[in-house]
Formats: sequence, C-alpha cells, structure tokens
Amino acid sequence: MVKRPSSEERREQIAEAVWRVIRRDGMAAASVRTVADEAGMSTGSLRHFFATQSELLLFAMELVSVRVENRIAGIEFDPDIRRAIRQFAEQFVPLDADRREEMQVWEAFAAASRTEPDLAVVRERTDRTLFGHFRQFVDALSDSGFLRSGSSIDSEAMRLHALVDGLAAHGVNNPDRVNPAAITEVLDAHFDSLITAAGSSD
Repeated sequence: MVKRPSSEERREQIAEAVWRVIRRDGMAAASVRTVADEAGMSTGSLRHFFATQSELLLFAMELVSVRVENRIAGIEFDPDIRRAIRQFAEQFVPLDADRREEMQVWEAFAAASRTEPDLAVVRERTDRTLFGHFRQFVDALSDSGFLRSGSSIDSEAMRLHALVDGLAAHGVNNPDRVNPAAITEVLDAHFDSLITAAGSSD
C-alpha cells in the first residue's frame, strides 16, 4: 500500500514547487496558480494548505532556512577551529549546485522582503542568527590564539558575514565570473588575513 504524504510533507512539497518557479521564472511568477500548476494540483487543493499567497511564500522562505540548518547540523565539523570556521562559511556560498539553488531562492526572497514585512522578519532573524554564529566562531579563534593580533571580534565577525553575503549574491548573479574557483580563492585570501598560525598550547 502506497503511503500518503502527511500534511507537513505536502506543505514542504508545495514549498519546493515555489522554489522551482522562482528559480525558473522569478519571484513575480510565484502566484498561487503557477505554484499549484508546478505542484500538480488545483488551486483549491493548494489553498487547503495555504490560505493566501503571503502565507505560502512565508513558509517557503522559512523552509529554505530550515533546510540549510538541517544540512549544517549533519556536518561533522573539524575539531580544529581554523578549519571549522571555513567549513561553516562555505555552507552559505554557491560552491555546488545544491547551494547555488539555495542561494538563488534566498536572494529572491531577500529582495522581496524589502516590501513584504512578514518576509523581512524571516530575513532579519536569519541574518542575526548567522552573525551570531560567525561571532562565536571568531571568538573561539581568539580564545585559541588563532585570531590576528589587534583584531576586533565584532568587526571580524561582521567582515566575514559581509564577505559571505557578497560572495553568495555575486555567485548567483554573476556565476561565470564568481564561480566556485573564484569563491574559493577569495575565501583563502580572507582566512589568510584573519587567522594566524600560532595558537594556544592548551
């Protein structure tokens, strides 16, 4: 007997249809009708799961963040903080097809959030959370004696956050120029400037 998807599974499948429409045709095309067509269902059936387009887009945006968090939770980070911070930063730049698709969708939602307050809440919360993680990593570098002398923890966390955001945006908008090799080269240069080879002897 074929198992029917749960309500939550169906909601996630619909959100994935939103992502496909956005990647193919842009945010403006992500209407209830086009998403229903993409998901292979009627608009009436879709409205059983999402009463409005705003509710649909909000869930689809939040699911991007959840999927990234789940992927990161499954990573076995290197015990060396210098390599771990690099591993973490690499999760938010388009170094492969999956991350490129994530970034394409997230960039579209971030742009739409400038005029959609509900989406803006998700973007701002995600930005605060990401900055907090970067700050924790930089703080750990400092505690281990690997942060360049005279560096400010807050400033370096902000610089890394801005760099990652910029590489994500340019990697999506200019993939030929800002390709995985170029992104890797920039990250190499940044971490060379951030991290010193000397560390604590503990």
